[in-house]
This record gives sequence, structure tokens and C-alpha cells, in this order.
Amino acid sequence: MNKFKYCLMAAALMTATNVGFTSCSDDDDVESTQNPAEEYVKSVKSKDTAILLCSFGSTYNEATHIYDDIVDEFKAAFPDADVYLSFSSNTCIGRLEATRDSAFYHVDTWLNAFAEAGYPKIAVQSLHVIPGEEYLAVMNGTVKKDFMIRDYPSVNVLRSANLLSTDDDTEAVATTLYNHYKTSLADKHNVLLLMGHGNPDDNYNANQKYVDTEEAMQAKTEFDNVFVGTVDYGKMLFWPLNEETGQPLDTPNPECIYSKLMNYCKTNNLKPEEVTVFLAPFMSIAGDHAHNDLWGLEEGEDSSNAAPQSDSCWRLKLQNMGFKVDQTETHPSDQADADHGIENGCNIKALGDFPEIRQIWINHLKENWNNPDAWQNGEDYQPE
Repeated sequence: MNKFKYCLMAAALMTATNVGFTSCSDDDDVESTQNPAEEYVKSVKSKDTAILLCSFGSTYNEATHIYDDIVDEFKAAFPDADVYLSFSSNTCIGRLEATRDSAFYHVDTWLNAFAEAGYPKIAVQSLHVIPGEEYLAVMNGTVKKDFMIRDYPSVNVLRSANLLSTDDDTEAVATTLYNHYKTSLADKHNVLLLMGHGNPDDNYNANQKYVDTEEAMQAKTEFDNVFVGTVDYGKMLFWPLNEETGQPLDTPNPECIYSKLMNYCKTNNLKPEEVTVFLAPFMSIAGDHAHNDLWGLEEGEDSSNAAPQSDSCWRLKLQNMGFKVDQTETHPSDQADADHGIENGCNIKALGDFPEIRQIWINHLKENWNNPDAWQNGEDYQPE
């Protein structure tokens, strides 16, 4: 966590979202061991229950509007609770603090501040898409092991599920995305590619959620023209890598985006030049991966060196292969030099841009809100 200044100011952003507070001090060189969130939480606490929304975060300013929308909707859905937003990435926290001149906090920083402020009940709602290692590290490590068992065993905590928790969730997400792209998908000359983050460790089985989503969307189409890939899971990359050397394999596996696209063209007797590809991030927000790995914010327009095996963005790889790429939902080309993202006019749509998908996270928390058995504490784990 960065050094913080401790003179509290009632920043408008923080009043609107309960994300944190703007700070000031005459001595930036003195570090304090005090939890920097405690003073703020005590100053705004008005209910007996806190809701903590948990996300990895983003370094892109324009991506954070989704977080603002989510916070507002949780406030409306749970008027008897105070709603806060946390990030699990220290890099994202530091970057946003630098660009927005406000304090953003890690999951454990908020939790400890809640306990010290006297909240008897804390609900922790994941904003993750799949139940991968990031989600489990927060819920089982930071929340349960560290906060509930080790530090504050008397506080009752409700841990709520990630987006794709059930088959019904997958179907709901697939339906929302299909309805959005339905007109384009009615033409076999159009293909939708969704980029998920992916979980690098296959033992979690979280990547199966991407396969399930692809199958659910294809079931709604006539031409099976929807494919889901990742930027961090070997089999579902654009082109697979050797796990030991990190170098591209000579032969692509069937699950990678390259193979799926080429098989699609072969099955439908199409050349890449006859196919238009629509690109979208299968992630909560349109941040670094959406701007750089998917669209190539800083890579320009030259696709001559963007072979499918290269580390170029998906857009340039597709253009190198001959595909046309639809430019409707992208960033404006004249904003390519914007610091950490687009300043104005970004049209990339992430999952969190859809109200129907945001509602799934709300529904997960509502499902167990009034179930006393779902609220747990760490007292049973304490030694006799």
C-alpha cells in the first residue's frame, strides 16, 4: 500500500461511491501504521451491515465507470447496508490513486476498518467472472482465513458467489450477449470473439466456464459463430504456447482461437477475407487486456508482423490472417496516446456494461441475504 496522508476531505467521488477518500498532510515522508481506511469508514458508517464489492481492479480510468454503476445499484438494492468497493491488485490501487488523487483500498484494509468501526455483519460480494485462483484467494484466504478466523472471529460474514457460479448464470450471461449481437450473428459471414482472462492453473477447472458460455451462445445461433478464448490459459489462447519454454507451439490445438476460426471458415466454405469479426472482452470491465491484448491500443494499424503465433493483439492477428474487424465497439483511433486508456468516447463493452449482467451479482447476494445459516464467523475455528 502506498503512503497515505491523513487529513480527511469530503471528496465528491468518495461520497458518491464509498470507494475511499482524498487525503492531505504536511508531511508526506512519515508513514503511519494506522489503517488508512479506518477514519473514513467511521465517518460514513450509517448502517449495521457493510457490503464489500471485490474486484481485481483496473489501471484504466474510463473502465471505472462500471464500478460506479455497480456501487450505485447495490446501494439501491440494499438500502439497509453501507456499500464499499475494494481491489485485490496493489498495482491497480496505486495507479488509480495517482491518477484520481484519491485513496483506493485492498480487501483486507477495508475489512479490518469495518471491524474496527463496529460493523457486526459484513457481506463480501465477488465481482469476478469465474471461480479461479484470484476469486478463491480473496474468499478463502483474505476473507475467511485472515479476517474471519485469525483477526476478527466474532464478526458475521456472508461470502457471495462470482458471476458464473451456476448453469443458470451461464445461460443468463449467454442470453444477454446473444441478444446484443443477435443481428450480426444471423449472418454466417460474421463471427463474435470473446476474450476472457483465463485461469493459468487448470486444476481449478474454472476455465470450463468459458467453454460452457461458448456452448450456450452457439446453441442460440444458426451458424455456431461465437468463440471464447483467453489471454492467460494455454489451451484457449489465440495460439497456444509451450508451457515449459513459453514459445509458440508448431501446431495449434483445437481449443485455441486460431484453430476455431480456421475450422469455422472451412466448415462454411469461407475465406478469412469474407468474414467480419466482432471483438469483445469477456471480463467485468474493459481495462488493460481489452485495450491492449484485444484491440492493441498502442500497436497502430500495421498488421504485417502480427502472425497468429506472435504476441500482437488479437485485432492485428486477425487482420494479418485476412479477416475484417468490425470497428463499432472499440476505442477511437485518435485517442491512442491517452495515458492508460481512452479519455473520451471509448465504446468497448465489457460484461459489467450490461445491466442484466450486473443484476446477476446482485441476485447472488440477495439469495442468501436473509438466510442466517449463510452468515458465518470464525468462532468455530478457534482453539478451545
